Amino acid sequence: MMRIFRRRALREMGEKARRQHSAWLTRTLASPLEYPRIPTRRVDLGGYASLVRRERGRLAADSWWHATLDRVEALDANRR
Repeated sequence: MMRIFRRRALREMGEKARRQHSAWLTRTLASPLEYPRIPTRRVDLGGYASLVRRERGRLAADSWWHATLDRVEALDANRR
């Protein structure tokens, strides 16, 4: 019985996460704010590894994340 409950709970959590992510993407794409692009290259193909090896690479990566998350927070604050 517990296995069925756990599977159902995991499935429901996954569905909730997908709905939230979909809603976030929809709001983001409709927003007038410009969001930074998400880097898509794998590390082994020269993605983040080469970035963080640079003198200011880690700073650039951290700045990207801060800018992105600040925009998410601003979008959420405007929804309230």
